[in-house]
Amino acid sequence: IYKGMSAVNLSENLGFADADNISEYAISAMNWAVGSGLIKGYENNTVRPLNNATRAEIAAILHRFIEANK
Repeated sequence: IYKGMSAVNLSENLGFADADNISEYAISAMNWAVGSGLIKGYENNTVRPLNNATRAEIAAILHRFIEANK
């Protein structure tokens, strides 16, 4: 647990259609981000792990992080 946020089980959180495309080094971080509600995915049940995040997507992630840690 770090700052009230604990790690979560990969199988519980990464049920996205393109989860197999997440790089091995990023799996634990993605697992934490999805489990913490920072990353929600897209309407078509994907997270697009091979794409770059937009400025708006990063802003949403940072906003969710700040709100969760007030």
